[in-house]
Amino acid sequence: MALARLFKRQLAAAKLLSPAKTVIVAVSTGVDSMVLLTLLQQLPIQQRPQLIVAHVNHQLRRQSAQEAAYLRTYCDQHQLPLRLVDWPIDAHPKTGVEAAARQFRYDFFATVLKTTGADAVLTAHHANDQAETYLMKLARGGELAQLTGMATNRAFHGKQLVRPLLPFAKATLRDYAVTNGLTWFEDVTNQDITLTRNRIRQRVVPELTVVNPAFLQHVAAYQAQLQALLTAQAQMMTQLLPTVMTEKNALSVAAFTQVLTTWQVPVLQTWLTQRTGQVWSTDKLTPWHHWILNEQQPTGQLNIDAHWQLVKAAGIIDVCPHKKRVKKLRPVEKNMVDLNQWQKITATQTAGVFEQPPTPTSQPFPIRPTDWPLSWRPWQPQDQLTLKGGGHQLVRRILIDQKVPVTQRPLAMVLVNAQGTVLWLVGYKVSYRDPQTAAQTVFLALKKQTESKGAHLKR
Repeated sequence: MALARLFKRQLAAAKLLSPAKTVIVAVSTGVDSMVLLTLLQQLPIQQRPQLIVAHVNHQLRRQSAQEAAYLRTYCDQHQLPLRLVDWPIDAHPKTGVEAAARQFRYDFFATVLKTTGADAVLTAHHANDQAETYLMKLARGGELAQLTGMATNRAFHGKQLVRPLLPFAKATLRDYAVTNGLTWFEDVTNQDITLTRNRIRQRVVPELTVVNPAFLQHVAAYQAQLQALLTAQAQMMTQLLPTVMTEKNALSVAAFTQVLTTWQVPVLQTWLTQRTGQVWSTDKLTPWHHWILNEQQPTGQLNIDAHWQLVKAAGIIDVCPHKKRVKKLRPVEKNMVDLNQWQKITATQTAGVFEQPPTPTSQPFPIRPTDWPLSWRPWQPQDQLTLKGGGHQLVRRILIDQKVPVTQRPLAMVLVNAQGTVLWLVGYKVSYRDPQTAAQTVFLALKKQTESKGAHLKR
């Protein structure tokens, strides 16, 4: 029979057509999974993999217990190992039952896969399932990649999840079951057309099949073509992305604008996904794309969700977590420097003023008696450091020149003397002072959370 021949071809493609292989067969006792199990059993002994039947009693219908009992008897009669689990009723959620049941089911398959050392899990999804999923996603809207549908073979917990019946129509499987006298159970909930999938299954797919009997094959063909195009796009992104990224993995606006307009949004999407680990929808990307290209707004920040923001400055686009609040420092009167003590001045910085250098990178600094007491505080817009030639440089300009990200600049701290004069922009630059005018030399030192040594300081 053509079905059996093509089925063998599917197993051969997955390299499972061998008695040296072991497969877990997901069986619900519906017609599709009973056909899958029967096809496997009817393979020639020299090609048949070792079979382990896996069944989940979801306890969602009255006949669930009857189905589980039937499968036990069937496996005993055919000497098939059976792994069966109940989904406890008290574990059923009040909403999203279908998604929760699927998660429980696949978690169970993964457990059986691990404990038995099997090579693959086989499920009985078929062409109608594929078309239903395609139409549901098409109706809901979303990303083009979502329309590629279920893969015949995909990775699953280090092994394979294979759907060898995916090329076959439901009618073909039912005809096979009737011809071979198989016993199966009908899920009565499949007739409930208030459920979206059932409505598509019972009404939409049959109508489209009347319009064109080759509808299912056309869906499969479109999905294969779409997958090929998406693969080509991914390869193009691999080539384009390095040409627009800086050494610190930000985006260069100048380089980005040189990319063909058609590719700019896919490049932005790929870059954001790589940087954040999230998938971003195209409809959201379009306004962000316009914002990046807006020459009237060369700097700024754009919140893109509850966790991330785009930052534009100096011809560079970066994506950063939302600015976290720095842990509040102690009240001002308690922010005074404790000589020879490390002090936590922000959530990520620990600094100190010492009479002897605590680390090899500690910076000597001349101190006058009138400087005491010294204090730590956040920098202010008017703050400036003294330069060696007698001039001054604003703290704001130092942070810009050292290319400190916009989101990090407000977090910078300064060390000031009793008169409020800035002596040290912590972690970035020390104010110049003639050693001949000082009575004492102290050592400025900084530790960050990721460092065990003091940071280098710049004059």
